[in-house]
Amino acid sequence: MPVYRNVSEVPDPVDLAIVIVAAPGVPEVLSKIGERGVRHAIIESAGFAETGEQGKALQAETKRVLEQYGIRALGPNCVGVVNTDNGLSTTDILDEALIPGNTAIIAQSGVFGNILLDKLHLQKLYISKAVTLGNRIDVDESEILDYLHHDPLTRVIMMYLEGAANGRLLTQTLSRVSRDKPVLVLKSGRTGQGIAATASHTGSLSGEDYLYDGMVAQTGVTRAKTLNELVEFTRVFSSQPLPSGPNLGIVTGSGSMGALATDAAVIAGLEVPPLSTSVVQEIQKNAPGWMNIKNPLDIGPSGLFEEALRAMAQDPTYDMVLAIFTIPHAILLNLKALGVDIAQRFGEIKNLRKLAPGKPLVVCVVGHDDFVALAAELAGPDIPVLTSPEMAAEALAALWRYRQWKERSTS
Repeated sequence: MPVYRNVSEVPDPVDLAIVIVAAPGVPEVLSKIGERGVRHAIIESAGFAETGEQGKALQAETKRVLEQYGIRALGPNCVGVVNTDNGLSTTDILDEALIPGNTAIIAQSGVFGNILLDKLHLQKLYISKAVTLGNRIDVDESEILDYLHHDPLTRVIMMYLEGAANGRLLTQTLSRVSRDKPVLVLKSGRTGQGIAATASHTGSLSGEDYLYDGMVAQTGVTRAKTLNELVEFTRVFSSQPLPSGPNLGIVTGSGSMGALATDAAVIAGLEVPPLSTSVVQEIQKNAPGWMNIKNPLDIGPSGLFEEALRAMAQDPTYDMVLAIFTIPHAILLNLKALGVDIAQRFGEIKNLRKLAPGKPLVVCVVGHDDFVALAAELAGPDIPVLTSPEMAAEALAALWRYRQWKERSTS
């Protein structure tokens, strides 16, 4: 690539300037960019308002230069953007992270966005766009939400926030966007010490946490309590249809896992109704005498997993289905050594997506990583595989709450 001594030597066209010089030199560089006629910039340099009074003064000077030349800017203190549709990335990421998907990321922290991009493709969650905001000297989360609202390649939006640039505007924007696309938010600064940490990270004022709870309740946003919850919920939202009701059917290889999922589901607002007559009759055809036919349906080692799951997925009693796979790893190894086809014990779960296209279906695997990988293969790309029965039930409940909010907001 050619290298130029200054911006004025760069030939046309120039759409975007990415600034990575040390913080004290940023205002001068932006002035040269503005004189060159470039009107879009990403300031990746750190050392501004997040560092104290001197940094705040430098950020104010930088903002003055932006306004003088009419430059729209992301940052400072960010890593910019990723667009998997055209392959643009202003930060170092793995090739696998550029596989196009339907989920967009908005992150105040640059490294947070990078870490997610390193992780998500391993869980079959692929990205459409990723935007890191940093100190939000100009462009903020509300503008990016508006952009993603109208982006045809984005189905779900996940956000990491340390504070709101404009709380009232953010609330209005989230209400508008959520009517069409689910938004999942992880908000840090929930405690006094956490608030202090955000101030030293991106110079944000987090605000009282209860205000964000109120905003979430008003806007239909799903608020995650942890990073893991944000990722797992997003996997479900990005791949599953919204349920038509609160009734959950559970098929499990372990009664204990079924009980844990049931508790989590009921606490989160779902119903776990008794098995319908049609499902009972279908299962009784081949069920051993020891099998307790109820919901959650513990099939144990009966070999009826696929049959039970198919019956529950097709039955209109259940608005969503959770399948919990369990086999101790030692037994799994022994079965493989004997030449047993493990896939036959569970069936091609991905085929159930065609039988019940409008019904959320989630698989949960509790066990060895090899078993998780096998389950993911059986489930295919359109059915998420989670590793916690409680998390799976809570994610399905979040889908139902979002469906209810959408109906209320549009009625």
